[in-house]
Amino acid sequence: MYSVLEFQGSREEYEAILALNRMVSPDSRGETVDELMEEEANWPADKLFKRFVVQTDGEVVAAGVCFEAYWEFKAGTVHLHFEINPEHSAEQILPALYASIIEFLKRRDETVLCLACGMSEEDGARVQFLKERGYEKVMGWVSSELPVAELDLGGFGPVTEQVALAGIRIVTLRQLKELEPDWKRKLRDLRYALHCDVPSPDPATKPSLSEFEEMVLRDPALVEDAFFVALAKDSFLVGMSNVWRNDVTGKRLDAGLTGVERSFRRKKIATALKIHTIRYAQAAGAETISTRNEEKSVMLKLNLALGFEPGPAWLSLRKTIDTHIGC
Repeated sequence: MYSVLEFQGSREEYEAILALNRMVSPDSRGETVDELMEEEANWPADKLFKRFVVQTDGEVVAAGVCFEAYWEFKAGTVHLHFEINPEHSAEQILPALYASIIEFLKRRDETVLCLACGMSEEDGARVQFLKERGYEKVMGWVSSELPVAELDLGGFGPVTEQVALAGIRIVTLRQLKELEPDWKRKLRDLRYALHCDVPSPDPATKPSLSEFEEMVLRDPALVEDAFFVALAKDSFLVGMSNVWRNDVTGKRLDAGLTGVERSFRRKKIATALKIHTIRYAQAAGAETISTRNEEKSVMLKLNLALGFEPGPAWLSLRKTIDTHIGC
C-alpha cells in the first residue's frame, strides 16, 4: 500500500530524499543534507516550491516536487519532477503522486497556465503517461560525453593563438577576482546575457546578486580554476565556460554554460574557452566531460566537432491549461 504525503521538512525526510536521489540518479551531485536544506531555505519566498513523498511501510520509495523556476520565471508555469525507486511499482506510484500534486495546485489561489516536466527519452513509460494526459514535447536536449584522457588537442593550437592575437585574454574565476574589483556584478551580467540566448521554452530571468551567489558562487560543485572567463583589451567580460565537479570522485565533470557576448562571436572565442575546460579536465585526472545541448543549437555542433559523443535526449514535455487543471 502506497501513501502520498506532503513533505514536512524534517531532517529524516531530507535524508530519505537524498538516499532516493542517489539510487535513481547515481551520477547526480553528491549533496549533503545540510546543503539541500540550505538550498531550499534560500528559495525565493514568492516562488512556489512544494515536495511530496510516497511511503510504504514507513519507507520513502518515491518523491515529487512542483516548483516555479525563478531563474527562468514565467508567470503561470509550474514545473514537475518525480523520482521513483525502481524496485517499486511506478505504474501504481506515478498516477497517485501526480494526482496529489495536481490536487495541491488546484487548492492554491494561483493561476496555472502551463505544466512542465523534463525526463530522458529512455523513460518511455513516463513519457507515455504524460502524453496520455495532454502533454507534448516542446524541446529536446542531446546528452553527450567527451572522453578526455586520451584526447589530443594539438590540432586546436591555432585557435587559441588566433584568440590571443585578437587581444582576448582568458583567465580563471580565481584570477578574475584579483583583477576586477566589480567582478561579481560583471560576471552576473555576462551570465545573464548569455543565458538569454540559450534555447529554452521560457525566457531567462535576471537574478539578483544574492540569487547569483546562491545559484553559482556557493554551488558546492564550483571549481574556481575550472571556470574560465574571456576578457577584451579593456577588461570587458565577453565570454565564459566552466565545468562543474558534481561527481565527488572527479572522474566525471559536467559542462556549465558556455557562451560569448554577441558582438564578439564568430572569433573562435567559445572554442578557445572550451579547450581551456578540456585541458583543465585532463590535468585534473578526469575521464569524461558530460553535457546537454538543445538539439538544433550551435553549441551542440561545436561540442560534436570537439569530439563529444551523443547519447539519449532529455525532453521537455508541457501541457497548456485552458480553463482548469485536470489529471
